[in-house]
This record gives sequence, C-alpha cells and structure tokens, in this order.
Amino acid sequence: MIHKIKSYFLTLLIVGGLISCGDFLDVNEDPNNPQKVTEDLVLTAVLSNFSYEVLGGYPVRVTNTWMNQTFYGAAAPNYGTYDVDENDVNNTWRFYSYTDVMQNCKELEKMATESGNLHYRSIANIILAWNISIITDMFGDAPFSEAFQAVDGVLKPVYDSQEQIYEQIQLLLDQAIVDADAQSLNSPSSNDIVYGGNMGAWKRLAYTLKARYYLRLSNAPGKSEVEQAQLALNALGKGMSSNADAPSVKYFNSPDAENPWYQYARDGKWNTWTRPHADYVALLYDLEDPRMDFQFNANASGVYAGSTSDVGTADETISEIGDFYSAADAPLYWLVYAEVPFIKAEAELLKSGGVTTSVIEAYVEGIEASMDMYGISDIDEYLQMNVLDNDPEKAYEQLMTQKYIANYLQLENYHDFRRTGYPQLNVTPSSIMNEIPVRFPYPSTELLYNAENVAKTGIPNGIKALGVPVWWDGN
Repeated sequence: MIHKIKSYFLTLLIVGGLISCGDFLDVNEDPNNPQKVTEDLVLTAVLSNFSYEVLGGYPVRVTNTWMNQTFYGAAAPNYGTYDVDENDVNNTWRFYSYTDVMQNCKELEKMATESGNLHYRSIANIILAWNISIITDMFGDAPFSEAFQAVDGVLKPVYDSQEQIYEQIQLLLDQAIVDADAQSLNSPSSNDIVYGGNMGAWKRLAYTLKARYYLRLSNAPGKSEVEQAQLALNALGKGMSSNADAPSVKYFNSPDAENPWYQYARDGKWNTWTRPHADYVALLYDLEDPRMDFQFNANASGVYAGSTSDVGTADETISEIGDFYSAADAPLYWLVYAEVPFIKAEAELLKSGGVTTSVIEAYVEGIEASMDMYGISDIDEYLQMNVLDNDPEKAYEQLMTQKYIANYLQLENYHDFRRTGYPQLNVTPSSIMNEIPVRFPYPSTELLYNAENVAKTGIPNGIKALGVPVWWDGN
C-alpha cells in the first residue's frame, strides 16, 4: 500500500510539465494556475520536496532502523528486519529524487542561467549535488549525465559510475560557490525556506558538503585516506562555523503542515510504533548522556525505554521520539553543525595516524556543539567521563560513536557505519539477513524500463543486492 502524507510546503511542482504547456487560449489564462513558472516558485518547490520527501522521507526512516537508533515495531518481515525489495524504493528513486527534486533543480538551473539570477542557480546546484549523493550512496552507480534528457529522446539513460558521480558532485558544489558570490539580477528571500536568501550561509553549506564527500571517499579504491582527509580539512576552513549555520526547514502545528517525523511516527498517518531502539537508549544511559532528554520522550512511568519487540500499536511503556525532533511544529534538521568538528577530528586522526591535540580539540568541540544545539551547557563532567583514548583505534570508535549520537536521525550515520564500521551494532533479531544491509536494491521501474543499463552494473536484483557494498565502501 502506498501511504500519502501531505505537507503544507509540498507543492509537487513538476516544472518540465508546466513549462511545456502552450500558449493556447492564453487570453483566458488563470492567474492562480500560471503557465510560466518563475524561479522563486520553483525554488520553494525544490527545497520543500527535498526536505519532506528525501531528508525527511524513506531513506532516513529505513536507515535509522538499520542503525539501531529507531525500531520499527510492526510484525516482521518489514524494512526493520531488512526486508527492502525493488518495489519499496520506487518512490524515493523515480518520483521524489529524480522528478520532484533533481529534474526541478535542472530546470531551475536553466532558468536562472538564462535570466542571470545566479543565486538561484547556486542553490539549485547545491540541492542537485546533495540529492544525487544520496542516490549514489544508497544505490551505487546511477543515471546522471543522461538522466535529465528525456526531452532530447534519451529514455534509457546510462548509469554513471559512483566515482564519476562524485567527481560531478564536487564540480556542482564548486560552481555553486562561485555563483553564491556572483552578481545576481534577482536573489532569493522568503521563498528560500532554509536560509531566507542568505547566500553566505549557502556558500558555507556547500563547503561543508564538499568536506563530507571528500571524507566519504577515504576508503574508496584508488583513494588515499590521508589525501582525502586533507581535502576535507581544506574545505572545512570555509565551511559552517556554528549551530546558527545549520540548515533546517520549519514545520507547523496545523493540518498537512506538520513535521515529517510527527506525521510518520506520532499522529498515526503512517504508524505509531516507530520508537527509539532499546540498544540506543541503553547506550545513552551507559554514557549518562543528557541528550536523552531531547532525543526521547519519557514513557508513562517517567523513564526512557526503547523497543526491540513487535509492539504493533502505541505502547505507553516505550518512549516516543523526542519532541525536539517529532513535535508537529519541530523543524527538520537537514544537517547538524556538530558534524563539522567531528569531520575535522576524523580527518586529523586519519592524516596523523595518532591522537594529536588537533584531534582531541575537534572531538571536544563536536560534543560541545551537539550539546549546545539542545541548550545543554553544564557538560564538564560528561567530557571528563568521555576523554578520548590515546590508542588511535579506540579513539576512532569513540569519535564515531559520539558523531553517531550527535547525528541522531540523520542519514549520515548509515554512510559512516559502512565506511568505518563504527559504532558496532547488533543485527536485528528475526531479520532476513545475518548482517546489516549495505545498499538499496535498484527500483522495479528501472528493471522494467532501463533493464539493460541496470544489468551492466552487475548488481543482483531485489533483496540480493542488499549485501553488495557500493564502490566507496572499502571497509
């Protein structure tokens, strides 16, 4: 069954179709249904769709169960027990990513280039780079160079290698940085629902994403982890500098305008049995971590309790995802600033091979930034209890575990886990595999309409694909 959740922002503006409308009877043109779409409308559509359908959608919900931060308490089999097949991923691939976000990004890029509104082009390229990174990180090789050429008759686009896609991602972000500084005839304002038209913030985000993606390739074939670490550090020098820089989209406590996690796990539009995972709750209790007060809601007994059983319906003995993330009017955090110092700490560790002062300082800054996001200030005792070990491997696990906590409900945890093996996680009981999946299978629509190019990837169809690492996963 396909469930539909509406959002106030979810305009589902398919630009290609709207622009192709002719001028027939334009004398009777309805001003509320315009034939020509402008950059400001397209921008809001792109940002809202990307936020709601992708960063607040299926990829994040699934991988957070695989990373044992949430538990999907329905009767097995389900995606919580790793049962994800070619039909389950169709919407994420075909409609949400390629159509609602990336096709609109390409149209916005074209419109902005023609009109000289280069700030719009900057944002379009950042979102395009981000969304294709999610597609390639989840599926591997994917259409990109020919993906948006249906109007030119390319109906079966070739699959670019993941290495080629990552090269294009960096180029898109480089162009976005140049455009953010360029003169723009018109610039975004309130139609930019992330930064309100602050191009300096978009530029810092682009540099931060560059650092993230450089580090992503630290174990990729033919790449040097030392060189990738240095590239990440270079980009971070111009990246986000505080929690104020973190991108998010605000939602509202009104019908069809609520936060995606609220709609998904709290009010019953989808379910009420997606709850914190018992392993994750236990981890925070073991660390005496004050972030529990924000990441979970207390159960009926006033304590935090996770789940690893099929509860099926709302269970008052199990905590809900915290209001900080799942209240109806909570913002959706696209990326948290704490990721930045943790990238720096890992990059310094990979570059030096030891637990240097730079590693320690960045590690502490990451914890401080995460606590500050919640308004937690008294953390001296916590820092003393979590001093970084002198042994590089033990320190690496500590660092990645703290990043995992800071990145609660973020897709990035899944990529970090595949790339580093940390944190160490238990396989879900009653699962269809004896290991955590390492990719999504290609969607059935591709197997139906682009089978020859899918076959060239060498990835098996359906659930069999889940155990095949993507190119950069050399862990």
